[in-house]
Amino acid sequence: SLLYVKRRQDVNNPGIGDDELERMSGCPREHLEFHLWYLKAKGWIARTENGTFAITVEGIDRVNSEHHRDAAPTRLLDHAG
Repeated sequence: SLLYVKRRQDVNNPGIGDDELERMSGCPREHLEFHLWYLKAKGWIARTENGTFAITVEGIDRVNSEHHRDAAPTRLLDHAG
């Protein structure tokens, strides 16, 4: 996730602005609106004080749980071989 990487790179300035998010994702703003609304409603992202989007603690936990869930079968296969 772009927001996850940004938070890890600069914990004191974790946000990405609308224009930058559009440019980095390669998606027009109107295609991002629903997804940003959903992520905000779930509490996984939030607007920072300066108006940018940043991943929340809940969002990081969600990313990590998805990563571990998806990585588990690979680790099992590595140990089986």
